[in-house]
Amino acid sequence: MFGFGKKNEKKTVENEVKNDDQKTGDEKVVITKDMLVTDAMMLNPNLAPVLMEAGMYCFSCPASMGETIEEAAMVHGFDVDDILEAVNRLDKEAAEE
Repeated sequence: MFGFGKKNEKKTVENEVKNDDQKTGDEKVVITKDMLVTDAMMLNPNLAPVLMEAGMYCFSCPASMGETIEEAAMVHGFDVDDILEAVNRLDKEAAEE
């Protein structure tokens, strides 16, 4: 569904989710790759289905309380930018509904 591919190379590009949509005046939660997995999942519920689709069941893993999204992606062989892109896509789709 999200087109996750395992990567052998680690990207070094900084990737932050930016809030470009100011239509509602509500501040959107910004998820970054350096956030702890559990903190990010509490802030943005769209992260959980993205991680699950990739086979990363972080919500049930004790490491998620001390591991960043980037570290979790690296351990599982995924590109963190792909994960953040998928979360952005779900956020955008949810906002359009």
